[in-house]
Amino acid sequence: MDDVGFDAPGVTRRIVRSASTAALGTLTSEGTPFVTFVTVATDISGAPLVLISGLAAHTRHLARDGRASLLMQAPAGEGDDPLTGARVTVAGRFQRVAQEDGIARRLLSRFLARHPEAEAYAGFGDFAIHRMTVESIHLVAGFGRIARLAASDLLVPPDIAEAFETAEAALLDSLRLAGTRLVSVDPDGVDVLDKSVRRVCFPRRSIDPGEVESLLAEIR
Repeated sequence: MDDVGFDAPGVTRRIVRSASTAALGTLTSEGTPFVTFVTVATDISGAPLVLISGLAAHTRHLARDGRASLLMQAPAGEGDDPLTGARVTVAGRFQRVAQEDGIARRLLSRFLARHPEAEAYAGFGDFAIHRMTVESIHLVAGFGRIARLAASDLLVPPDIAEAFETAEAALLDSLRLAGTRLVSVDPDGVDVLDKSVRRVCFPRRSIDPGEVESLLAEIR
């Protein structure tokens, strides 16, 4: 029987947008799976971003073969079986974004908004932003709530993403949420800085930057 109340794309977006860390799986030169721990953020489009050093084994793997996966998890309740936490595996290909690329500064800004502590090393010459081209998604959200999704279930349509890219700076200047400072905004929600950065998800995906204020009002 179908679970008519199960919004698999919505659950996936909330997990991916809210995650600050992930398990990154890459392939060694021998084809052996290699898994490590990384901090993650998302582009306005929803594409995962990592800031990694060229000295790291996983970065060398990606330079040779960009195929990779990210496992992101929503925490289980206190005292619950850890496996009850919803999790998403996003698979695709990572590509290094060169500093001279026109979008590198914007992507780094998105990453640092989510991880301000990374300012301490983001300027080192061996670090670079890598962005994933999403190819497939596997969601496990509980018993009987398992779904395979397409990239389009996660990613924002290009025209909407472009509109938010254009409007983001003005939105951050004008919007407030319960006395906290907004540090990034996209069609799925905002990141706010209090004592630390936390994600606040909209009740639904926005299709127009002009909707952001009303969506924030709904969750105040």
